[in-house]
Amino acid sequence: MTSVVDSPAPTRSLSQDEEEGLLAAAVPTDAVAGGRSPSWLPTLLSILLAPAIVGLWIVARQLDLVHDILLPDFVPTVAAFWDVITADAFAMHLRRTVTEIVLGYGLGCTVGLGLGIGLSSFPLLRKAYFPLLAGFEAIPGIVLAPVIITWLGFGMSGKMVQAAIACFFPVFVTTLVGLSMVTDNELRLMRVLKASRWQTFRQLRIRSALPAIFGGLKIAITTATIGAVVSEFVGADAGLGFLLLRYKASYETEAMFALIFIFGVIGSCSFLLLELLERKVVFWRSPS
Repeated sequence: MTSVVDSPAPTRSLSQDEEEGLLAAAVPTDAVAGGRSPSWLPTLLSILLAPAIVGLWIVARQLDLVHDILLPDFVPTVAAFWDVITADAFAMHLRRTVTEIVLGYGLGCTVGLGLGIGLSSFPLLRKAYFPLLAGFEAIPGIVLAPVIITWLGFGMSGKMVQAAIACFFPVFVTTLVGLSMVTDNELRLMRVLKASRWQTFRQLRIRSALPAIFGGLKIAITTATIGAVVSEFVGADAGLGFLLLRYKASYETEAMFALIFIFGVIGSCSFLLLELLERKVVFWRSPS
């Protein structure tokens, strides 16, 4: 009795239509349905937001829903904005505040990055000092500002330190969390490749932590601006915060709103610069 051995079925190459069908089936359904929005759409939505806010502003004033002391008319505010930026001392006040923000941001980010990298390498120190740093961060900046001004005076150094304190913690936390996002399999792979501790840190840990670090840097630039301006409220001899208090004392509400808009422009431009830097540095990360 002879046994019959089944021979393998003859193979054939897939047609182009069959290949396209398999590729389509491999793509997630939500990706096909949602797709990726055009790159110009966020910019368009941002531009459309401005007339919407202006329209609500005008309607609120026309219907007298808000008192003019709290919300001035739109047209006088635009005229006051031009008067503010063309004033003789405005450039000096703007330069002073921007310098405080930049120097404080650089100092706070340097300390936050260094301390985050240091404590990530020593778990014992991280457990010992992280609660203390979190408790220090819980102290409101408005409480520390008079103390710092008493120590360092009304000049630029006190505002720079206040801005550094305000932006330190977000960078520190995101650095610490980002460096711990490496998986065990990735560490095993680096050991198999005979990588040194420095190579593992530079090629694996830092690269994995960069998206989180940039998230902290973008948060820190806004907190640095807040820290610098708040310290100018408490005591200063120059700066946009000092200028805002002068307008407040003379009840120039239109000029106050013009300065508030300038604060927003400073924050938005700083954020966009960091977005551009992140795209250059973290180039392997696809935009969401």
